[in-house]
Amino acid sequence: MAAAHDAAGERPRRQGSRTLTPKERSILQLLARDYSNKEIAKSIAVSDETVKWHLKNLFNKLDAGSRKHAVTRARSLGYLSLTD
Repeated sequence: MAAAHDAAGERPRRQGSRTLTPKERSILQLLARDYSNKEIAKSIAVSDETVKWHLKNLFNKLDAGSRKHAVTRARSLGYLSLTD
């Protein structure tokens, strides 16, 4: 079955839940402070792989393609304040 297209002929973006988990919010705050994956992992006592998994989910939820873009999107959506 073919995917639906909008009026412009483009595929609509996948609409997933944009509700962030408490762990995702914690990671997002550390990401905003420019922590590396290893620093984030150490700060919240999880593995590097767990951080990568949460970042992948955050990028999807925020429709972001990079760490900086995720922080910018999170601020514009009200998940982070300008001081975070």
